[in-house]
Amino acid sequence: GLNSPLVIDAFALESHGFQMGPQAFSVKGIEQGQEEFDPVILEVRDRPTGKTGTVQLIGVTQFGASATFFGVITSESFVDEVFGGPQFSTFFVEVADDGAAEETAKAIEAALFTRGAQASSIKADMEEDNRLFQSFFYVLQAFMGLGLVVGVAAVGVISFRTVVERRQQIGMLRAIGYTRGAVALSFLLESSFVTIMGILSGLGLAIALSYFLITSDEFSNTGTSSFYIPWMQISFIAAFTYVASLVMTWVPSRQAASIPIAAALRYE
Repeated sequence: GLNSPLVIDAFALESHGFQMGPQAFSVKGIEQGQEEFDPVILEVRDRPTGKTGTVQLIGVTQFGASATFFGVITSESFVDEVFGGPQFSTFFVEVADDGAAEETAKAIEAALFTRGAQASSIKADMEEDNRLFQSFFYVLQAFMGLGLVVGVAAVGVISFRTVVERRQQIGMLRAIGYTRGAVALSFLLESSFVTIMGILSGLGLAIALSYFLITSDEFSNTGTSSFYIPWMQISFIAAFTYVASLVMTWVPSRQAASIPIAAALRYE
């Protein structure tokens, strides 16, 4: 067991970056992403018994065995020598139907009830752990949705003010031959330009921010291998925003088109 080879994952480094839960231990002197380093001698101790053993750190992996487990990788003989045999065994069962994982876990518990076996769905456990984070993201989405509604309402308010401030100019346009439809269309085009510029700038900044955030070093250990953009959801939100802004602009544009020429020119 002495000087047995040992491999750790990047979560065990002092500069481990993003990690879920508390850190059990850390290794100093090795930076994350470092390609070469001299072997490091480490002493491993079993706290309950006080028994120790010496291992030689020879490598660092980017990720652990899975997203659920992380730590050290060494020989089974060294673990048995220092920590003794395991008090329980863990088995992973792959099911053909992913939707039947929870039912399979219940069936395993029922069949091995007398042996004290416990079974659970890894997917269900991870969803339970992520439920708090999902609730937090839902709150952020609610605030962004509220800001979107306020922004659309602001477009309508600006359109109403534009009609009032340009009342005399509208009368002059009508006097030189502009039809009601042309006046209303001019307000709709103006509102459309402002809305489209706002949508494009917001989408561009949001996509750029999310890309740099996901590909940053802080998120490099989360297992994210690609950057995905939900174009369908983004297109729906953008289309809804544009249509809502046109609806909010349609009322003041109709009001501007219906202003009598004489009344508009008398306005001071």
